[in-house]
Amino acid sequence: MAVLDMVPKRRHSYAMTATAPPPKARHRLSADVPEATDAHVRHTARVFYRGVVSDAVTAALDTFHWIIEARLRGKRVIATDADTLPGAFEEPVIAGLEALGQERLWLVKRDHPWRRQLWIKGRNMTAGDLARTVAIEGWSAEEAAAQFDLPVEAVVEAQRYAEIARDLIAAEEAENRIVAQGYESQRAAVR
Repeated sequence: MAVLDMVPKRRHSYAMTATAPPPKARHRLSADVPEATDAHVRHTARVFYRGVVSDAVTAALDTFHWIIEARLRGKRVIATDADTLPGAFEEPVIAGLEALGQERLWLVKRDHPWRRQLWIKGRNMTAGDLARTVAIEGWSAEEAAAQFDLPVEAVVEAQRYAEIARDLIAAEEAENRIVAQGYESQRAAVR
């Protein structure tokens, strides 16, 4: 046998190991849900998460997990106005809602016997009234801004707020109808 004293033609500068496929960063999860739940999740995704359903579901599950953990530690999970917060409290950080609750630029609170929705700054108009008018007329934000002589940002802010506060606005519209009916019946009694 002859001694091999030759340099191999190929050299590898790395260790030869079995390569496994890289782990997936994301996994697909399927669930059958009622139509109303599907609509609610998609609405939340559209309003807060640029339409990304997986981000909305992840944030919802993270928040639910935080609630469970707080309850397991013996805590109470409540909602309260900022001016009635106790001295010590714990608050979850919810991705996608960082700006929620911050001061708004074009919407303001006003004292009113029963209305709690926000108003357009400098106008005697609620955000819900503006958003509803824009929807009924089919205007873009730019067209509505021109019609009401408002900045486009004010219209967009009102529309976003109206999406978030949809239930409150609907309840206040129902209250408006009740008040209007009472006014009409009083007026008819005077005639």
